[in-house]
Amino acid sequence: MPSPSRIRSLLLNRYTAFLTVVFLYIALSPIIELTRGIWHMEVPLLLYLYHCLNRLTRPSRWQPLVTALPLFTLYLGHDYYFLRFARVPQWAEFTQLSELLGVIDLGMGLLLGALILFPLLFWTAFLKRPPYRVRGLLATLLLLLPVIALFASPIFYHTAFINIFKRLSVEVIYYSTVINVEKNGRLTTSLYHEAKRRETLKSLVNYRDVQQLSLRLPAELTRHANGKNVHLIVLESFLDPTLFDKLPKSIKPVHPDYLKLVGKGQSLSVSPIFGGYTAQPEFEVLCGVPAFQEFDEVEFNIFTGSKTYCLPALLRELGYASLASNAYKPEFFNTILAYKSIDFDAVHFAKEYTPTLESYLSKGEGGEENKFFFDEDLFAQNLAYVRQQMEKKRPFFNYVLTVYGHFPFDLGPRAGPPLFESSELPEAVVKILNQHYYRTKALAGYIKQLIAMDPTSLIVLVSDHLPPLPGGIGEYDRLGYFQTATDRLLVNRLLVFREGKIEKQGKFAHFNIYRLILDFVTDHAYCRAMPCNFGYPVDREALRNDYRTLIGLASQ
Repeated sequence: MPSPSRIRSLLLNRYTAFLTVVFLYIALSPIIELTRGIWHMEVPLLLYLYHCLNRLTRPSRWQPLVTALPLFTLYLGHDYYFLRFARVPQWAEFTQLSELLGVIDLGMGLLLGALILFPLLFWTAFLKRPPYRVRGLLATLLLLLPVIALFASPIFYHTAFINIFKRLSVEVIYYSTVINVEKNGRLTTSLYHEAKRRETLKSLVNYRDVQQLSLRLPAELTRHANGKNVHLIVLESFLDPTLFDKLPKSIKPVHPDYLKLVGKGQSLSVSPIFGGYTAQPEFEVLCGVPAFQEFDEVEFNIFTGSKTYCLPALLRELGYASLASNAYKPEFFNTILAYKSIDFDAVHFAKEYTPTLESYLSKGEGGEENKFFFDEDLFAQNLAYVRQQMEKKRPFFNYVLTVYGHFPFDLGPRAGPPLFESSELPEAVVKILNQHYYRTKALAGYIKQLIAMDPTSLIVLVSDHLPPLPGGIGEYDRLGYFQTATDRLLVNRLLVFREGKIEKQGKFAHFNIYRLILDFVTDHAYCRAMPCNFGYPVDREALRNDYRTLIGLASQ
């Protein structure tokens, strides 16, 4: 029979304490459960990683804490990301680090960098001296070999890793990373999804036959092309504060000109994403299929410039030119190659970002302080460009992507003075209130002039996604943003002006804007010939093969 001291040593040690804290954290976490998958994979992996970290550091009274800190930082960072963006981080998202650094303000960047790097630097300060003898090197290598093999296998042996994961997991849900994390753990699920991404990426070779594409335009539709222009404006983080149930009644954040113009004709559209990744809504509205994220977290990342079959290509068959104006940097989300694959006839970025390319856009007054190009400045330049295009007497598709309204929601030097203050609301929301007033003023002026200049056109304006708020997704619940809707964090503003008059839509999906446009330019012949389900929800799965083919063509 074990002695009491032996029992105490088994129960009261760093590993027991570590497991106790892990279990308490998992039990209290909003996104994970103590299920069989956790016991089979996540807990053994955590224990082994903790063991390795302990073996690699010098013994001291701080050793148990020093070695646990990196692992808890990993968990905390994962959960912070989830609570802020309503999605689980994956390996592929590390490719977006340059984009994050490009838009985040310096103070926030330094804070996040310190929070991430401090535990690692703290741990390295306690590292043992590297073993110089062969025996010591071999012992260290043998210790780390299982970890190296585990983290390398999703990259080099993805099929084998997927099969093992499926055998050990509680359940694998192909449509939800969040549910997989709930059932099987954070670290192991991230490894699984990276293996799955690489396996599906390899399968793209099977999806490069344009004849498989059901979205191809029937030849007879070219007879129905009406030659009316289309203006599609995707608005960065255009959060309408009037949709907050708990907004104080005394605050009126919408410009009177905008209210008069839109009346009760505002609509709603459902974005594929919350909190970021503007390229996802872009992909949907331009290519007409859901952004399934089957091959990458951002579809544009795997576009090579090879032509695919999206809206510009279809409109070209109807006699249209397609022109893109992007208010931000071209290196974000592989935009240059993505737009080349989508097949725009002309693409314009601000001259300050593309000094070697010909462009009509310039950030102009405000310079570097106008980093997030003010809407009114962008719209004024686009109107002059539209006027030039109309003189060419060829129908055209005018696509505009704005950037004003991006986090951290600063007014900037070109908008005007702040008009609203409130101690009841978070600071970020107060900033958005002030931005919204000036954004709606700019929108009203732009739409009025577009209608006067091009009265028979279709004008579609849609927000790309809701912005992340510092208080996370709970901030939207506290402010009463579509609280009863399961897709509440994906619901965005949509405006449709058909030949000068606002047109109220039912709840829409972003990828159906593509069909709305094609139906308009063919006088409704498109939706007589092709499936056009404008209701919501939509059967997304019916479009998966078209999605794969579009991605396959674009990734050659």
